[in-house]
Order: sequence, then C-alpha cells, then structure tokens
Amino acid sequence: LAQAAEYLSKASPGECPATLARKRVRLGAAAMFLCCCVQETDKATVVHVPSVAVWEAPLAEAEAEVRVVEEAAAVDAPKVEAPAAPPAPPASSPTGDFDAVLERPSASTRTPFGWGLDMLCPDALHIESLSGDPTAAVTRYNASAPAGRDIRVGDYIIRVNGAAGSAKSLGEALLKHSTAQVTVQRPKTYAVEIKKGDKALGVDLNYTTQGKSIYVVSIRDGVIKEQVPEVGKGQRIVSVNGKASSPKEMIEALKTPWVKLELSAAPVV
Repeated sequence: LAQAAEYLSKASPGECPATLARKRVRLGAAAMFLCCCVQETDKATVVHVPSVAVWEAPLAEAEAEVRVVEEAAAVDAPKVEAPAAPPAPPASSPTGDFDAVLERPSASTRTPFGWGLDMLCPDALHIESLSGDPTAAVTRYNASAPAGRDIRVGDYIIRVNGAAGSAKSLGEALLKHSTAQVTVQRPKTYAVEIKKGDKALGVDLNYTTQGKSIYVVSIRDGVIKEQVPEVGKGQRIVSVNGKASSPKEMIEALKTPWVKLELSAAPVV
C-alpha cells in the first residue's frame, strides 16, 4: 500500500490533474478496504466497516461494497422468564419532512458541512454525527432553525436540491455545491421486547465503526419474525435493553435471553 501511495501521489510526465485525482480516489478506496477487520464471536461474525464522512472521501465510500454482518445468534444461556411485553406500536412513517438550506463558508465545495453521514441505507443518507463546529453549515443552520426543524443525529437526508436518488448520488450532489437544499426526514421510534431464550434472532445487521445505531439488512426465520414481525428491513436498532451504546456493545447485548429493543423506522422516500 505504501508503494501504491507513492505511485498514486505523483503525477506522471504529461499527466493532467484530473487523472491524478482519480488515481488518488482509487487509493482512498483501497485503504478503506484494508482497514476492514473481521472479529469472530460466539456464533456470530462481526464485520467492521470504517465510517468515512461524505465530504472527506466521497468516491471511496460510494464505491465500497456494503458488508453484511451475519446474525448475532444466541449463546447458551439459562432461560430467564421475562415480564410480559406490552403491545408494540407498528413502525410508522415519519411525521413530516422539512427542507433546510445549508451554506458552506467561503463558498467552497471542499469545506465540511459539519456532519458525518453513512450510506448503509440504499436510497437515503443517515446522519450519524454532528461536528459542532460553530463555523460549519449545519451548526449555523441549527442556530436559527425553527422549533423542531433543527438537524439532528439519526435524521435522514432523502433529497438534495429537490432530487431523490441513491445514497451515492445524494452524496455526490452535496459535493458539487457550496449551498445545498436538503430534505430532512426524522424517523419515529418504537420499542419491542423479545423472549429469546437460546434461540436465534434471525436477523442480518450492518453498522459503521463511528455510528451509534445498527442497520437491519434483512429478517430471516427466527424469534424476531415470530414475536415482533413489525421489525423489518431498513430500520435501525438505536438501543438494547435501555442502553444506547456502540454497535459492538449492542450486538453483545443481543445475546441475552430477554431483549428490549428501541428501533427507528426506515426512511420513506
């Protein structure tokens, strides 16, 4: 990788700047894959996907394949009788979308907006962090935003300048403009309780190393399908047993015989 970096960082005789830039983007994608690691746990394979902010390495992230986390299956544990779970409300659409106009300082397309975005959802960008930088476009927008229309961690961006599209195309659209109008959607959350015992959950999950939620890739045969069929693809686990922590810690908590999940609804595009 070091030799590749030296090669890609230097321009060949007569090479134009655009060609050199494309070579450097390919280097970013290669480095991203080399950072991935796989950790074996009891009956589970956890694949860590590095989180790269869209404005920092857009093409490298967009070209990276989504890695699916295998089911966090139950480990052998004594069965514990849990209290009866209250009826859970079905996942519903968000209460409403709103538009926000973000202006980057200095009219530069290289200045960060002030957020970290993940592309786990195929047709929306998920806001997984806010920088808090007082000069950033998102921070300045939030300072004067109407009540309930501030941009928050956990929100989705479903359109950029009025156009919907794939997560990749939305990220690319943000990079092209120093001022952008984004349509923000705030998902509703709900809770479910599962008496799992030593059975498998039957779920495929994915997450980024810097995120605070776990993306539901798919539901298979298992306890979730049997007991809480309202949990579905595209939703996110935001806490397990009342604790919002790192994705790795939440996946460990899924191994307990009784699980309470808080989830956010999938974006409605």
